Amino acid sequence: MRKGWKLCLLAIAVAAIGGCNQMGVQQQDERTTYEAVRDQFAAEPGYEFYGRTKLLSGNSANGNVVNFSGRKDGEAVYMNVKLSEPELNRVRTISLLAQGSEKIFAKQEQDTAWRSGQGQEAALRQELNNWDPAYAFTQMDEMRQSISRVHNERTDDDVEAIQVVLDSAKLKQWLATQLAEQQGTQIQSMSANALRHRPSVKLAWALSTGGGAATERAGMSIQSANANLGELIDRMEVEAAYTIYYRKSTRLPTSITMSIRSSYDYNNQRIQEHSQVETYLQNYGRVKPVPNP
Repeated sequence: MRKGWKLCLLAIAVAAIGGCNQMGVQQQDERTTYEAVRDQFAAEPGYEFYGRTKLLSGNSANGNVVNFSGRKDGEAVYMNVKLSEPELNRVRTISLLAQGSEKIFAKQEQDTAWRSGQGQEAALRQELNNWDPAYAFTQMDEMRQSISRVHNERTDDDVEAIQVVLDSAKLKQWLATQLAEQQGTQIQSMSANALRHRPSVKLAWALSTGGGAATERAGMSIQSANANLGELIDRMEVEAAYTIYYRKSTRLPTSITMSIRSSYDYNNQRIQEHSQVETYLQNYGRVKPVPNP
């Protein structure tokens, strides 16, 4: 009897080890796939992209908030961003042009020519990075917690999908940095005709000064007390994941969807937000040159 129990336990142990080994191999395969898609995308000299951000539920749900489009041409990235401000019944538009990692230019609605981003580099880079698909891969590399395959509900047999779940603690650090950069942008001393831009955020819209008049007042009041802001972010619940759809034949993404959920206490109420950033990619290697500022 005792011998039988030993054999049973041994069989269970062997099965468990085999299952762990199989899981480890699967995770390694998914990581290898992700890295292959990332590297192939980074090697592309040019492509076009477009997309939108939607607030899907919660206190701040109001449909599309941001629409964007752009293209990469070598080291340069051109982007047009439309920011909805429903409280003011208007849409703000800004065009961005980054030449490598050092120079960035902007053109706002009233501008007829490109203007240097000097003095507003952090704000303009934040806006650009929010919607730049290349930066999405940078963020995944820095924050990824796990990678898994997901069922592809689309009919194209050449398209597969993987999901990259981000680390919550690193997401909170990212939010704190974004809000701090917003605050620093607002208090900068600038001449009357200097370029001014208030960047949006992709996480915790009610804390952003980029969501219109109402959220601007909320954002400014909450950012006026850094200690309270830090405590609020510490107690926040947040989760986010990227889903990358890519072609098996080329290892190039066709679309990237970022889903973000957050929950936090503010003004004696529980704020719950669910937003989604949808980015679509096309015309690899067939883009027209970006503007010359």
